[in-house]
Amino acid sequence: MIETVDIPVEWREHLHPRHGGVAGPEVVPDEDAARRAREWEREARAIAGEMAEHERTDPELGKALRARLDGEADPAGAAALAAIAVRYLDGTADGAPFVDAWVLDHGLAFAACALTEASSIALGPPPEPPKAGPNGVMRVIGVAYSHVNPPKGWRGEVRRSGGGQAGASWRIAEDAVVKRLRALLAAAPEDEYRDAVARLAAHRGDPVRRSTASYLVPTEAAWMDETLDDPPGMSVLGHEHLLCSLSTAAHTDRIGWIPVVPGVLATLLDGLGADALPLLETALAYRHQDPDETRPVVLKALLGIADERLFPVLLGRMGIKGVPAALQEAAGRYPVQAVRGLAPFVQGQTVRSLQAAGLVRSLLHAEPELAKALPPGTAEELLPRRSVPDCDDLPAALAGRPARSTKTDWADPALLPRILTRGRDRALPEDATKRLLGLLAKKAPEAADVRGFCDPHSLAEFSWAVFQRWYALGAPSKHNWALAQLGLIGDDTTVRRLAPLIRQWPGEGGSGRAVAALDVLAGIGSDVALTHLFELTRRGRYKGLKAKAAQKIDEIAAARGITPDDLADRAVPDFGLDEQGTLVLDYGPRRFTVTFDQQLVPLVVEANGKVRKSAPKPGPKDDPALAPAAHALFTGLRADLRTIADQEIKRLEKAMITRRSWTPDGFRRLFVDHPLLRHIVRRLVWITGDGTAFRVAEDRTYADIDDDAFTPAPDARIGIAHPLLLGDDLKAWAELFADYEILQPFEQLGRPVYRLADDERSARRLARVEGLVLSYGKAKGHSQGRWESVDANGDFTGGWLARRDPAGLYVVASLSPGLGYYMYGEGEDQKVTALWAGPAPARTPQNSVPLGDVDPVTMSEAVHDLVRSAS
Repeated sequence: MIETVDIPVEWREHLHPRHGGVAGPEVVPDEDAARRAREWEREARAIAGEMAEHERTDPELGKALRARLDGEADPAGAAALAAIAVRYLDGTADGAPFVDAWVLDHGLAFAACALTEASSIALGPPPEPPKAGPNGVMRVIGVAYSHVNPPKGWRGEVRRSGGGQAGASWRIAEDAVVKRLRALLAAAPEDEYRDAVARLAAHRGDPVRRSTASYLVPTEAAWMDETLDDPPGMSVLGHEHLLCSLSTAAHTDRIGWIPVVPGVLATLLDGLGADALPLLETALAYRHQDPDETRPVVLKALLGIADERLFPVLLGRMGIKGVPAALQEAAGRYPVQAVRGLAPFVQGQTVRSLQAAGLVRSLLHAEPELAKALPPGTAEELLPRRSVPDCDDLPAALAGRPARSTKTDWADPALLPRILTRGRDRALPEDATKRLLGLLAKKAPEAADVRGFCDPHSLAEFSWAVFQRWYALGAPSKHNWALAQLGLIGDDTTVRRLAPLIRQWPGEGGSGRAVAALDVLAGIGSDVALTHLFELTRRGRYKGLKAKAAQKIDEIAAARGITPDDLADRAVPDFGLDEQGTLVLDYGPRRFTVTFDQQLVPLVVEANGKVRKSAPKPGPKDDPALAPAAHALFTGLRADLRTIADQEIKRLEKAMITRRSWTPDGFRRLFVDHPLLRHIVRRLVWITGDGTAFRVAEDRTYADIDDDAFTPAPDARIGIAHPLLLGDDLKAWAELFADYEILQPFEQLGRPVYRLADDERSARRLARVEGLVLSYGKAKGHSQGRWESVDANGDFTGGWLARRDPAGLYVVASLSPGLGYYMYGEGEDQKVTALWAGPAPARTPQNSVPLGDVDPVTMSEAVHDLVRSAS
């Protein structure tokens, strides 16, 4: 994996340099400062001698201090003497010059050891925390001495500190001091640096010194491991210095946050390279700092990382301001890494895959050689097509010079697939493509006229590529025509790609975009598009989207002068199935037949009769053009049927329950002769309005219970037979289907039936279900399914469940304590306090009618739902 990091030049002056890394500003020891430090040492000798002999002075530090006073080059003694000078020379001394003196007098290694020792040296007795008196008042006692004849030993001892920031005013190892020494170590020759590391190893005796040493020589990753294991707060250095000590990916896992300042970010890039990505990704989403101020700084750091891991990071944060533009800039800087990093994400039906595909396609079209960087088996569908000549007989809508428009400048035809003509041997010239983009940007209806001139699949692929490109740029609202144009030149493939996104968008703050996409489905207007519209009314977590989809269905049905149910009947795709309701997959030397089971799951039948669950992958002996196309055809069919099969089966079950019916001609045209639905139709028992039941044979003729031919009267109404309507013939029908081994798509002949007894028919309440208890989840589910819990104004009430029969009467189950509008899943169990019927639902029976007035199928289903849910 290629990994290089480019640190912005303007950040380098703030860098905490490391040995072997990017050079920081030059630092040289200061002889004048060193001279002052030597003088302060001389002035502090008497005080140091007294403190070295103090009874509480740490023995090791006392010994080291005495050695230093005797002229020995002892790092700990030098550190203690410097600390005494800084604290007790009446403010005339400061710590920084001592580093210069140590470097010039004893070398870098000595200075590093002395400064590390200085970080854990404290002077005087440890401060005692204030204690509360009997009345709760905190009392702090301080002792002051006159400068004239103070008692001997009043300054206290020399000891090791407990860590933290206490006493920082007289410490030597302050932030600026250690950074300066680190810079000297970073610039040192290799042998001198290695000597410093070796000698420092003996001066890491506690968490404070370990932290300082890790910062001074961050190349020692194992030292930093120990520092991160030490308790927090055990360092005189700040959090920034801890971050500037990191050097491995494992270290980043231990860090919670980073300050967004150039010095830290530059140092992280220098020390970690692309392994800094997790920290930068977290910082990109910070909200506790001013995001408008910090975001550009983090993005600048990210753009310095030439690594393929950068691109999934940016792709995952496309909702953050500035990230889409940064992703485009990064792809322009590092196209090879962009293709490698994004290619694994282009497959799928998510917003992220859409964005990745849009960018990868643009890169591959701009630089076809980048195809060599693609991981095997990824993004091949985004590669440029083979070149074909331009066509010269353009339709009027595409002829002439295109107008310049900021609305379309971003949709460069050079970065998009070429549009082929109907014969697929010519392509639109670039100017014609720009003309088409201009029409699409204006949402001009005449843009759809090019469908007759262009290859439909090629046109739809171009349309989707425009949409991908828009999304890769962050989907700017000023160019939302990129979504609308899908409805003008898209096809069923567009529908299949768009439908999953419509379901996702409301959960990502894109409800407006999802609603706009419903217009796209309506604009495409195919059976597949309408099927997906119906599916959006039935499934999904977002009530608003479901309501908008239902409204769109109503609008389409009204425009055609039919009901939504009639529209659903007519919108079932046939998927190109033949007269027998099958599909042939032609692989050249091999051919397979696709048929369907009782759940409309496609099955592949080989020539020898063997049944497979999926189409085989094309082999080396198969036709190189036919076999992949046939395999793709089956894949698309199976994907569509996952949506359509369940939808159609549930729709027919609902038709049985609500007693929908059709004329004989409509029944044959919509169901019996439909290439797909006929596979379900022959697995059900049907019934006419006068009570004659029949089935549809494999040859699409009708047969009654005795297997005699049956022809319904021309004025008959045909519906799906609810078992309650089959009466005494129910058992015979069940046996007949068992004999023929006919499996049913839903529970019909085996469905439980609940008939009212004579006394119940005249009653106005059904006593046998009163007192049943339903879990909250099941009761809530009913309120959003075949039952409803709304008043005459359409407002949710929760005090009842109601279902309407074909004549307009309601069967009402009164509930206690009632359902909550916003509460899902968890809640109090619901008790059925009454089951009654009337012209309108209410919490308690009002204007009730005898239960026998209700359609018997509706009553049976109501009792069935409640009994099953209470069990």
